[in-house]
Amino acid sequence: MDKALYNTLHIKGVCKEGKCVISDFNVDPTAFYNIYKTRDTPENIKSLLCEGNESGEGVMQCFEIAPGIQITYNDLNMDSCFRPLRFEKNFLQINHCLEGCYECELEGGAVSFLGEGDLCVDYLSKDKQVFLGSRIPLKKYRGITVLLEMETAQKTLDNGFQQANINLEQIKDRLCSDGRSLIIKSKHEIDHIFSELYSVDERIQIPYFWIKVIELLLFLSLLDGSSVRHPQQFSADISKRTQEVYQYIIENPFMKETIPDLACMFGVAESSLKRCFKSIAGISIGAFVKSKRIEAAAEMLISEPTLSIGEVGSAAGYENQSKFSAAFKSVLGVTPQAYRYKHI
Repeated sequence: MDKALYNTLHIKGVCKEGKCVISDFNVDPTAFYNIYKTRDTPENIKSLLCEGNESGEGVMQCFEIAPGIQITYNDLNMDSCFRPLRFEKNFLQINHCLEGCYECELEGGAVSFLGEGDLCVDYLSKDKQVFLGSRIPLKKYRGITVLLEMETAQKTLDNGFQQANINLEQIKDRLCSDGRSLIIKSKHEIDHIFSELYSVDERIQIPYFWIKVIELLLFLSLLDGSSVRHPQQFSADISKRTQEVYQYIIENPFMKETIPDLACMFGVAESSLKRCFKSIAGISIGAFVKSKRIEAAAEMLISEPTLSIGEVGSAAGYENQSKFSAAFKSVLGVTPQAYRYKHI
């Protein structure tokens, strides 16, 4: 999915330290958790929630589609925005991650991740707190939340689209009977639904959102057990050590350590490191290392114009210019020579 589509949302405002200056929206500069305030009829069709803390800031653009049904565009650049919350009513929450990663702490101290391209369905009960905490490991999370207050949304669906015969309780029981579920198959259908949601003409937003919510719920209604799996869970310690490995790679793109070396250095089993890293970064650790190495080499091609292509490749750890050029093109789509010529 094209991440540039997210830029078409045209969020009109500036958010600094929790304060917003917005032109076209009814602003609520308090907590993000205002999205869970229940109301039978929408007070405002559009609203903007801004929040900031010492770790960064974030913006949520919310659209009240119909009573009990809401779509929120999330753009978070912070370590965490978690606060313990007691829900007034029961919610079905559907999250799609476009970019970044979201970490949730579950009962017993385990953590799981929502990564790029993932779709998850959560049942937020007023009687039980499923998530004990959350973090944004990469300080970057962009995606869409479809939030349905179960009782009110069901009435809305029954009255406004009864021919669809959508039953939210049945969807919840099938996908969230014992917690959170990730949908990992039928990826084409998921991308089809959400890619269009990331690029909607402002003149037709609300009616179009209504159509897409129905499409999404119909899709979820047809899923069976073969289309979903529970998210991988990791201990808090493995998550912490894996994130330290992630940061080490960022800071040392020309490192010579192998994956077994990294596992040994940071005291985590290699298999756990590989699984947890992919959950966080969305790609394998090997692909991530290659990507960061090539990105750093690309910067060197520009910042060190006196170095030859072969010398830059050698600094990046490639034994000859041919292998460096092949790796460079596989990541950035052009040869090192073409890249340097274009940027100098």
